[in-house]
Amino acid sequence: MPVAAQVRQRLARRIAGEISLSDSPGRVMRKWREMFHIQQIHLAESLGVSPSVISDYESGRRQSPGTKTIKRFVENIITLDEQNGGQVVNAFQRMMGVEIPTNIILDISEFTNGITIRELLDGVRGQIVTGEELLERELLGYLMIDTSEALDVLSSTGFLKLFEATEDRALILVNVSTGRSPLVALKGEIRPSLFVLHGVEQIDYLAIELAKREQVPLAISRLESIGGLLRRLQALRKQTPNDEQRADGYDR
Repeated sequence: MPVAAQVRQRLARRIAGEISLSDSPGRVMRKWREMFHIQQIHLAESLGVSPSVISDYESGRRQSPGTKTIKRFVENIITLDEQNGGQVVNAFQRMMGVEIPTNIILDISEFTNGITIRELLDGVRGQIVTGEELLERELLGYLMIDTSEALDVLSSTGFLKLFEATEDRALILVNVSTGRSPLVALKGEIRPSLFVLHGVEQIDYLAIELAKREQVPLAISRLESIGGLLRRLQALRKQTPNDEQRADGYDR
């Protein structure tokens, strides 16, 4: 079986299992649809149903989906992503050997074309803290995680595996208090090309020193909400390095 087919199958099983085992399957369906950056109307068209059906499932107004419905849902969000370039499926392919719990992943994507650290920070209203000399380094994608959840489920070894999975990519940490805890695990040759902290008022001095020591750019996103951060990342996904358009106009 080709590697791509294996990845597709493993990812499909993972999503279907998470939906089936959840006490709130509609909420999980919505999480995955949004992680794949698919609008309700587009998923409804693909499934041959009305958008209200998708909305009813996600809100819990409709009875929990059966096995066939879940299978069709999963197959369609993966197929739609592949039709759009496979940015999410390709990103998860890198994560297959890491086995990071999906509940800590808020967003994940590969870029169709690489963008620079400077371009990403411009898009998410990022302020560089250390590593200004590396702003032209190219990023191939990003991973956004919920740090408060990650600290509950990941050991230091787990964070190291997470860092390895985001080599040449940005690791965006939301719900951060000071930034110290995740950066303490930063060591070794393989690590993210950029750390972006969201929700932190004052970065811990040790976090800054660790980033300097390991020569990894560290930045803060000044966007007020996670929703605004997600929208701006989605805008960046649609851009190429030659696009003049930026993420301006999105809600804070």
